[in-house]
Amino acid sequence: MSKRILILGATGRTGKHAIPFALAKGYQVVALVRDPAKIGVTSDDLTIVTGLPTNADDIRGAMKGCDAVLSLLSPLTRGEAISFRKINAPRVLERSMINVLQVMNEYGVKRILILSSVGVGDSWKYAPWYVKLLVKLTNFKVIFADHNAQERLVQASGTDWTIARPVGLNENVTAGKIAVTYDHTPKPFQMSRKLLAKFFIDNLYSETYIHKAPMLSEI
Repeated sequence: MSKRILILGATGRTGKHAIPFALAKGYQVVALVRDPAKIGVTSDDLTIVTGLPTNADDIRGAMKGCDAVLSLLSPLTRGEAISFRKINAPRVLERSMINVLQVMNEYGVKRILILSSVGVGDSWKYAPWYVKLLVKLTNFKVIFADHNAQERLVQASGTDWTIARPVGLNENVTAGKIAVTYDHTPKPFQMSRKLLAKFFIDNLYSETYIHKAPMLSEI
C-alpha cells in the first residue's frame, strides 16, 4: 500500500523543498495550505487541500487516509521575527499542534515529525550567544515560546515523534551533508533548508530518531 503523508507548511521556505523529495520517493502527499497557488508542483500523487492548521476540521479533512504527519510550520514571518516592534503572539504552532494531535488520535495515526530550532527545550544551553540575544531583544522570544509549547505537546502525546532542531537556516540550493548532535553547539552554525527538507523525508518511516530531538547542521 502506498504511503500517504500530510505536510503542513508546504508553501514555506522549507516546505517547498519537501514535496518534491516526497514525490520522488513515491509517497502520496497531501498539502494543507492557505493559498494553493503557491504550490509550484503538480503530480497525480499530490493532493492540495485549502485550509488552515489552526482549524480542526481542516486538519481532519486533510489527514484522512494519511499514516504520517510532517509539520514545517513557522510561527512568524522572517520580517516579524527580527523586528524590535512587539507583536501579539499568534501561537500558530501551539494551536495547530493541539488540532493535529487530536485528529491523529481520532484516526490512529502515530508518526509525526516537526520542525523546531536549536535553543528550544533542553537545547537552550547549546544556542550561541547571538541567538540568545535575539530572543531577548526581538520577536524571536515569541517564536521560541511557541516552539517550546509545541514541543511539550508533542513529547507528551504518546505518538512516535521526531523533533528536528536545525541551526541557522539558509536558502542554499547545493546541499552538503548533515551533522547530528545532542550534546554540544553545532558547528558550523548553518544549514540549507533543502537539506533539512531531505532529512525529514528520508526519516519519515525510519525508527532512527523516534522520541529524539536531534540538533542538525550542515558540513
